[in-house]
Amino acid sequence: MVLALLGAVAPRARAQGGNPDQGALEFVLPTGARVMGMGQAAVATAVGVDALWWNPALIAHGPREIGGHFAQQSPDKEGSDLSGAIIFPVARLGSFALSYRYFNNGDQDAISRSGQPGIFSTTSSLIGFTFAPILTSRLVGGLTYKLLALSFNCTGVCDATDAVPTTFALDLGAAFRVTNDSLVVVGLALRNVGVPLQVNDSPQADQLPSRGDLGVAIAPRLPQWPDGRVRLAADVVTRLDGGGTPGFRVGAELSFRDRVSARAGYIKDGPPGSGPTVGLGFSTGKLRIDFAQLVTDIGTQTGNKPTYLTLRYIF
Repeated sequence: MVLALLGAVAPRARAQGGNPDQGALEFVLPTGARVMGMGQAAVATAVGVDALWWNPALIAHGPREIGGHFAQQSPDKEGSDLSGAIIFPVARLGSFALSYRYFNNGDQDAISRSGQPGIFSTTSSLIGFTFAPILTSRLVGGLTYKLLALSFNCTGVCDATDAVPTTFALDLGAAFRVTNDSLVVVGLALRNVGVPLQVNDSPQADQLPSRGDLGVAIAPRLPQWPDGRVRLAADVVTRLDGGGTPGFRVGAELSFRDRVSARAGYIKDGPPGSGPTVGLGFSTGKLRIDFAQLVTDIGTQTGNKPTYLTLRYIF
């Protein structure tokens, strides 16, 4: 279930900073099969609907597209993590996007204070509005406003609250093309900056898992292999509230005629853990299909290898 991964991510999130309490961990659950296959090294290399969750600036020069992400965060059939987005570019201005992500943690057995059995479940909805302006010929920016709402559902007796806790957060991003042909790109993102999540009352409100990402992507020329392309990327991520040690992400992509791609990467101290990643991508005209799997240390402990599928359609 998604809830199991949230429980696994929480200790790692606490280990990376000074504040032991962070809420709205849905904000840091990764998604996007292409960047997942590249070890989450996304802040300078993500494209299309993948980029919305990592660095909104990277959609500024992109095409008009619609896409969806499907994540199986645990090996069982319960629970779901689904998201979709649409991107609208405007000539010489930038791009606008609307995104939506839905988490269903599946059913959990519950016992009320009076000892009565029940079935309890939690769902989350995350809505995002993005604008990525073209600032100069080489520099683009990005801003995403995100609204998260939690819902608690109960069958039987399980002392579930009727409240719908909500919070908002901002993602700020920038990307700079070091060279005119985009062979080297530097990206920066400040993610999940917002007000604490209040479920019960203000004294118990949890700080958001705010993060700062800095990364570089390189696509070296291969004159000896004109049909092929290599992309290399590396990111460093840290908590914005200070404390802890930074996490690192590295990845590579090898593509042939932009039709078939193979990807690999490694995550160090980042949700959902540390370990290697692998991925594949296929392009058939306007349709892009990407697949990825993480073999993290947390996944090894729980018997869980998170799997991701992304479908993108350019129109």
